[in-house]
Amino acid sequence: MIMVARSRAARSLAIHVLALAALGAAEAAPNEAHSGDRAAAERMLAAYVFVANGSGVVVSADGLVFTNHHVIDGEDDLSVRFADGTTYPTVLLGTDPVGDIALLRIQDQRSFPHVPLAGAESIRAGMDVLAVGNPFGLGDADSTPTLTRGVLSTARIVREDYTDALQGDAPVNPGNSGGPLFDTQARLLGINGQIRTLSGMRINSGVGLAICATQLAAFRPLLEAAGGGYVHHSDAPRGLALIQRGDGVYVREGAGPLVAGDRLVAIADRPVVSVANAIGLFASLPWTADITVAVAAERAGERLQLAVPAARKAIPGKAWHGLVVDQRDDGLRVQQVDDDSPAKRAEIGPGDLLLEANGRSLARKLDFLKALVKLEVGDWLELKVKRSDGSEKLIRILLKLRQ
Repeated sequence: MIMVARSRAARSLAIHVLALAALGAAEAAPNEAHSGDRAAAERMLAAYVFVANGSGVVVSADGLVFTNHHVIDGEDDLSVRFADGTTYPTVLLGTDPVGDIALLRIQDQRSFPHVPLAGAESIRAGMDVLAVGNPFGLGDADSTPTLTRGVLSTARIVREDYTDALQGDAPVNPGNSGGPLFDTQARLLGINGQIRTLSGMRINSGVGLAICATQLAAFRPLLEAAGGGYVHHSDAPRGLALIQRGDGVYVREGAGPLVAGDRLVAIADRPVVSVANAIGLFASLPWTADITVAVAAERAGERLQLAVPAARKAIPGKAWHGLVVDQRDDGLRVQQVDDDSPAKRAEIGPGDLLLEANGRSLARKLDFLKALVKLEVGDWLELKVKRSDGSEKLIRILLKLRQ
C-alpha cells in the first residue's frame, strides 16, 4: 500500500523549506541571519489561510482575516483553512465591493497567529517582496500554499478602483487573490487582487496589483462595524471639475472650499499628478457622513490646506431587496419573496403587512417606491411589518447586488 497522506509536521516542514528558499533568494543574508529568516517564514505561513477559491491573511489574534471581495462574493462556505490543515468557520463582518476588500472573523475563541500591517513609511519601490497564495488551486490537495518572490515595482498608486495600490512582479495567478504580499520581515504590505495583462488571460504577467496595507488599516474599523453589510468609499465633491495643464492639475469648476483656478498639490497626503490620479485619491478613503478630505492646493501663489467635504461613491449596480408587494384593501402586503434574496435572509414573508419603510408610512405602492428611490446598493431598508398573528416587528434588509 502506498501512503499518500502527510502528517501536519511533515507538511509544516515542507512549507518552511519553501519559505526559507524564497527568503534566501530574495535577500542574500549571512549565515547568522538564517534564524531570523526562519522566524519570518514561520510568521508568513502561519498567518496564511485558504478561503473559497482564493486566499486570505490573519491580522489579529482574535481571528480577523482580510481577503478580496471577489473571493467571497456569492460564496456560502466562508470557512478558512490554515497551512497545517485545520479548518474554522468564519462570519463575514463587512465587505467593500468597490475597493475589493472583505473582512472575516474566525468563529473560535483561541488566539491565532497573525501578522502586522506595514506602515506607509516602510513601503518603498524596489524592496523585496514575497507573495503567498494558492495559484490554480494547487494547494487544495495537501494544504500547502505557494510562495513566490519579487520586487515592489511601485508604491501607493491609483489604478481605477484600486485607489491605494501596490504593483509588484512576484508571480501571482488565480488563487492568489486575497492572499498576502509581505516584506522580508513578514509585515503585511497588502493583499493581492489583480493581474494586469494585454492578452486578457488570467495568468501571471509580472504586473500584479495588491491593495495597500494603508487602505486596509483605514477601512478596518468600518468593516468590523458593518454587520455583514457593505462599506462605501469617499468620492470627489459633486460638481467638482478638474483639468490637466502643463504644470499640474487645476480646478475648472469649484466645489466646497475649492475654487476655479486652484492647483491641486496633494489629496489625502498623496501627491496629485494627473486628473485620473486626483479623482482616485478623492475615492481612496472610507466614507462616513461627516468625512472631509485633506487637500493641499495653491491659489494665487499661496499654499492652502483645505478640508474638503467628500461625496459618497456609489456601489455600481441596481439595489436588490427581493420583495414583490401588492396593494390590498387593508394596505400594502408582501406578495412574493425571491429565493436567496436579502428579504428572504431577513425573514420577511408573503402575507406580511408593510406599515413603514425607513420611517415613511405606507398606504400605497407608490409610497413604497418613494421610500426606495434614493437608496443604493449597500443601504439598509428598514421595514415595520405586521405579522398574521397581529404582532409588529422592525426588519432591516441590506440592499445588495443581484448575483
